[in-house]
Amino acid sequence: MDFATVFQYITVFIVSFLPIAEVRGGIPLAFYYFYNSSSKLAFAVTLAVIGNLLIAPFVLYLLKYLDYIIRNSNVIPNRIRKAYLWVINYVKKKSMKFERYEVPALAIFVAIPLPATGAWTASLIAFLIGMEKKKALIAIEIGVLGASAIVLLTCLLGLTILKKLFLIP
Repeated sequence: MDFATVFQYITVFIVSFLPIAEVRGGIPLAFYYFYNSSSKLAFAVTLAVIGNLLIAPFVLYLLKYLDYIIRNSNVIPNRIRKAYLWVINYVKKKSMKFERYEVPALAIFVAIPLPATGAWTASLIAFLIGMEKKKALIAIEIGVLGASAIVLLTCLLGLTILKKLFLIP
C-alpha cells in the first residue's frame, strides 16, 4: 500500500470524526477516493463508520470531565458556574416528561443525515438532559449506523444514476 492510499484512508477516518461532516462527509469522500476499487472502497467506508462510532464515547467522557472542572475549579468565575448550573438544571427539568422517548428520539435524531444532527450534537444533548451514559451510547451508535446506511445507499444510488445518465459502463 502506497503512502497516498494510506493518507486517503486517514483523511476519510478524520473527516468522519470531525463535527458537522461526520459520516455524512466521510462516506462520500471514500467514494471520491476509491470508487474504482470495491475492496478499497469497502475498507474506507468501514473506516468512516468506525471514525463516527468513536465520537460518542470520546465526547461523553470529555463533557463529564469539563462538567467536573466547571463545578469544582476555582479558576471558573462564580457567575459562569451559576449560569452553567442553571442551564443544566433547567434542561434536565424540562426533559423529565420526555424521558421514556429519549433513546428512540436520540437514535432517530442521529440517523437523519443532515448537518448538526450527528454524534457530536447528540452527545451534547444526552449530557444536557442527564441521560445515562449506557443508554446514550446505545442510542447514538444505533443512529450512526442508520445514518451510515442512508449515506451509503444515497452514494450508491447517486453513482448508479450518474452512470446511467452519462452512459458510463
